[in-house]
Amino acid sequence: MSGIQQFNSVCIVGCGLIGGSFALALRRAGYTGKITAYGGNRSLQIAVERGIVDAIEASIERGERLEADLIYLAAPIGGLIDFLKTRAGQIKEGALVTDAGSTKAEICRVARESLPGGIDFIGGHPMAGGEHVGVEFARADLFDRATYALAVEQGTGRLHRLTPIIEALGARVLLTDPEAHDAAVALISHLPQLVASALAASLVNVDEAAARELAQRLAAGGWHDMTRLAASSWSVWRDICLTNETNITVVLGRLIAELQSLKDAIDCRDFNQVRELFAAANHSVAEQRGIHYSRFEKI
Repeated sequence: MSGIQQFNSVCIVGCGLIGGSFALALRRAGYTGKITAYGGNRSLQIAVERGIVDAIEASIERGERLEADLIYLAAPIGGLIDFLKTRAGQIKEGALVTDAGSTKAEICRVARESLPGGIDFIGGHPMAGGEHVGVEFARADLFDRATYALAVEQGTGRLHRLTPIIEALGARVLLTDPEAHDAAVALISHLPQLVASALAASLVNVDEAAARELAQRLAAGGWHDMTRLAASSWSVWRDICLTNETNITVVLGRLIAELQSLKDAIDCRDFNQVRELFAAANHSVAEQRGIHYSRFEKI
């Protein structure tokens, strides 16, 4: 049996923005099975009260076997790694486990080492979300038209179990391997977050109160667009930095070198070099906006 109804029950571990949106998107797509959630008392109560999930999953804390056919790990990376290490023995044979973590190499390694035979694991990363992470911000259309990376280590035989679910969410599947994924997201996801945080902090660090207040009052769309991500939670980003440190360091180094080169050019009034930077940036943006992935395109 394939398709969205192949699983009788789904358990979401970490029912925040992504986990809650996964549940809502499943229901919107017509899923009729049971959906339970585990992890975080406050978010669980909200999820049940708002009808995002059917019930709190109690079997895990009791040390009993988890009867869910599909387990969706949407906790912060450290939490889902801990779940794989400590709760793998409670997952029933034949279940499919997937995750929504922003890094893949470490998660896939832990899953490979922790999960017993007979349990399928496919690493996942929906390129969707926002600066607000609570389940109260969950919505059914979060994944619409979003790219959804699936990190495949050995073959694609198990993908038929998960790809119908991802497509039912409204997302587009993109296949990659864990290491290539982590290198790519360091540039297009993790670096923007760190830059936005550093940029926002630079305003706080303006020493003169009058100058800081004037800058705050003058800040308009460009500043707000550039710093929107600075509202993100460190509790989420800590684990991302810890599990993708090497790749993040590489892209930060490249950006620092680019900024230093730009500063040097302006200091020397070499505006031809600045113009070339703008031309390269314009080309990059146009090229990126023109890309349309097929549902199963491999990078």
